[in-house]
Amino acid sequence: MSKPHVAITLGDPAGISYEIVCRAVNSLAVKRVCSPIVFGDKQSLAKFIGKISFDFVECSNVGNSVKIGVPSKKAGMIALSAIKKAVSYCMSGKVSALVTAPISKKSLKLAGSKYLGHTELLATLTKSKKVAMLMACGSIHGVMITRHIPISKIHKTIKTKNIIDTVKLSIDFIGKKNIKVAFCALNPHAGDSFIFGSEEQKIIIPAYKVLLNHGIDITKPLPADSVWLKAKNGSFDLVCTMYHDQLMIPLKCIDEKKIVNITAGLPFVRTSPGHGTAFDIAGKNKADVSPMIESILYAVNRIKLYKQAKSLK
Repeated sequence: MSKPHVAITLGDPAGISYEIVCRAVNSLAVKRVCSPIVFGDKQSLAKFIGKISFDFVECSNVGNSVKIGVPSKKAGMIALSAIKKAVSYCMSGKVSALVTAPISKKSLKLAGSKYLGHTELLATLTKSKKVAMLMACGSIHGVMITRHIPISKIHKTIKTKNIIDTVKLSIDFIGKKNIKVAFCALNPHAGDSFIFGSEEQKIIIPAYKVLLNHGIDITKPLPADSVWLKAKNGSFDLVCTMYHDQLMIPLKCIDEKKIVNITAGLPFVRTSPGHGTAFDIAGKNKADVSPMIESILYAVNRIKLYKQAKSLK
């Protein structure tokens, strides 16, 4: 039986991305389950390995002057070119999934991109109207309603409709029957009857009522600390959080090596390790390859689940 082809972008050439991709695609764990195709800059790649021993697609070839450990315009351009090329392979059906190595938001900004993260960029490139930023950590899935925005803007950004759409999108992606969903409140103690805020009553509970009427097993907004304790113990399949750190801090405390970043709502599977470029250890051969391998294995497993679902129809 043929193994699925998976596109893997090399990410920011100034960070640890090239290191972890090269080690991941050459690992037995990855070789057993898929045929990886790596997208990136050949000159940057040459700094990490001598001979390319895997399928490689040249995307820019302008990386000879990229300084390791420092964000730059050129690094951002290289990262963007790899993403765009890999997406074109996904959209044409040449590969079955996309796994992206970490990129630098500062490098992307220096390169002139108005999208400073994968989620928004991929949504635009694929013309996907609704996307969600999911995180998986073992059996736990979590989704954030707002993504990379300042804390001061969160309460102005969360909307009832967006909450409803995000939860539905996440449930559809996970594809599990009788899924149990928990809402994290925005405010301490879930607002405590308006003492600490009104977002729960005005925004989140209306979303809860709509989702409940659609037959979804979901909690009212609960204090985030109690939700995560129960989620860790297996009480919930999906945790809906209101902002970035409300999701990422608990998951990194549970098991940072198993975190996989997922974009739900795209026309193909997309995953990424749940960490950044780690400029401080770039080029020192200290990066942990486990999250990258975990991201590839998750993508391959999702491909298998989709094929099984199609065969049952």
